[in-house]
Amino acid sequence: MLASHTFPTTKLWKCYVCGRIFTNLEQLKEHCPHQHPDLPYVCDLCGRAQYLSEFKRRLLVHTGERHHVCQHCREAFGRKDNLNRHKKTHKEKP
Repeated sequence: MLASHTFPTTKLWKCYVCGRIFTNLEQLKEHCPHQHPDLPYVCDLCGRAQYLSEFKRRLLVHTGERHHVCQHCREAFGRKDNLNRHKKTHKEKP
């Protein structure tokens, strides 16, 4: 019975600020600057609207880039604050 059902193949894009749904990314990108001018950047990959600083961090999530490397164990992180938190695990405990 399930095989006879068809599911839509169109991806829907949700505005994470107001919850409005769009059938394509271009509509969402047009909506955000007009309805939410304080959040002018929309990610092409996930559709999240955000400030420029958040937008740059969001791109790191999608690309998986990890430029911040721990000198103790060579583990790499995409954000410096995550590296700094990790470094605390190497400090000797009293």
